[in-house]
Amino acid sequence: MRISQPNELFIRIWNRWAVGFFLIAALLGMTMRAFYIVEIPVLEYRHILHTHSHIALLGWGFMMLIGTMIFELEGKENFGKKYGGLFIALLVSLLGMLFSFPVQGYGVVSISFSTLFVLLSYAFIFKLWKTLGQRENTLGIRLIRWSLIGYLISTFGLWALGPVTATLGRMHEMYFMTIQWFLHFQLNAWFVLGTLGLIVFFAEKRGIKILISSIQQGLLIGSVFLTFALAITWAEPSPIFFWINSLAVLIQALAYYLLLQKIIKILPGLFLQPFPKMLIVLALVSLVAKAILQVLLVFPEVAVISYTIRLYVIGFLHLVMLGAMTFGIGGLALEEGRLPATLSSKIGWSLILGGFLGTELLLFGQGTMVWMQWGYLSWYHLGLFVFSALFPLGLALSFISLFSEKYVQPQSILKYPNSNQLNVETMKKVMIWSMGIIAMLMTSCGGGSESQSSSSESGSPAEAAAPAADPKGIGEIKSVDLGSGVDASLADQGKAIVDMKCTACHQLNDKRLVGPGFQGVTNRRRPEWIMNMITNVDVMLDQDPEAQKLLEECLTRMPNQNISMDDARGILEFMRKNDEEKAGQRDAAVK
Repeated sequence: MRISQPNELFIRIWNRWAVGFFLIAALLGMTMRAFYIVEIPVLEYRHILHTHSHIALLGWGFMMLIGTMIFELEGKENFGKKYGGLFIALLVSLLGMLFSFPVQGYGVVSISFSTLFVLLSYAFIFKLWKTLGQRENTLGIRLIRWSLIGYLISTFGLWALGPVTATLGRMHEMYFMTIQWFLHFQLNAWFVLGTLGLIVFFAEKRGIKILISSIQQGLLIGSVFLTFALAITWAEPSPIFFWINSLAVLIQALAYYLLLQKIIKILPGLFLQPFPKMLIVLALVSLVAKAILQVLLVFPEVAVISYTIRLYVIGFLHLVMLGAMTFGIGGLALEEGRLPATLSSKIGWSLILGGFLGTELLLFGQGTMVWMQWGYLSWYHLGLFVFSALFPLGLALSFISLFSEKYVQPQSILKYPNSNQLNVETMKKVMIWSMGIIAMLMTSCGGGSESQSSSSESGSPAEAAAPAADPKGIGEIKSVDLGSGVDASLADQGKAIVDMKCTACHQLNDKRLVGPGFQGVTNRRRPEWIMNMITNVDVMLDQDPEAQKLLEECLTRMPNQNISMDDARGILEFMRKNDEEKAGQRDAAVK
């Protein structure tokens, strides 16, 4: 039976907006890469980063995944009548974020549109949840249901941000854990389980049922919750959380193996077109790579670098978002005719694939070089920019093909027997259980101790009596002999270390990337403070008021890279040379 004309039009409009947001997110990502190789005036890097992440996660990720669920599950339902109003409101919220984040970053307007989006997403899930209750309770349906639950659980982290910021401050571990909570359940539950569920459901529509035991399903779902222990380990370095995470990643690897090997067996006869099949295979390979990388976290050294080397973090996010979700859902949409399988579209997807493989190799490769202290590839940032440029090029072709081709093909709409309605109490219990987990996490993090209270609190007697910050910082360095000028040899040694360990987060100018730019630092900070910040970073971030202000401003904790005193002195000398060349003066803080 052919899709009705109103539904065909709705699918076209929906996918045009989703791919359009993906194209915008890719352009923003390419702009972020350009910050490392050219001067970009006016634009603020962190504002572009926030815009990129929100549009990628919500404009592309949420829209494509929830849209595919709607188009697969609703059958003959009039999509526009049931979801049209929500769709328009969703676009308003996304466009609001798109135009407000670049200007103000996290501000009243952008947060308001973000909040609107979350509320609208609940309405989508509520409608879809009722539809799921009318379907046979197959494995595909169960995985989709759990992915929706995972999405709801992830948003608890967003709602917790306000109270945590107000009571504990943005420098407290709980602030970072709430963000990790959101990202963890978005990636591991919403995107992964949603993609797997739709692939399994696609097979079920063709009469191929994949069966796993309730124990195997419990292992898969349970591992999603247990692997959050890694984030707790970062905030609360207790051996018990490390061992929980180690057990969890092994359970996850076993659960992935038991499910993926069954999916792989049915792939040869499941897809009519080779190109969509290739994308699905790449999605499954990405999930295998994800499981293998997480298994490596059983080694303590690897667990630590997994969240301290930022290149690994970005590579992992892209592995799930682009490798697993984008290629998985994209392959299904191409096979089903909801995205065009024309020559220009295939070229576009091939360029996206090339960009993905190139950027992942560079991110993980350079991350490993940083870990092994092998230095930086001289062409790393340029190479990352070139490969990142393949994304908007490929998406532009795909986007144009959405307008120039008649691509929605006839589909068979299968009727599914009604099963017993899913008890809504199950969903309520899961939500209540998850809120309990959050409460336990807050308790385990020690609440609001005095040493970690928010620096934004003002007017308290304790703060009024606090001693002035030591301009030399906190650490072993009490004095530094700068000599009469810049030691060129020592500065060159420092530059080699900066290239190896610092340029992923800092620029040599006064522009902020992840952290503040280096230009002018010796005019603002005493040399002792700079060296203590390099060699005693954890204590400085916990106790030094100036370091805490920087953390509150940048919202990214500087990792401890175990830099020696001699290497820190070389970095300082390079900073002095950099200030002399770029700022026209150096060492103003000691004059």
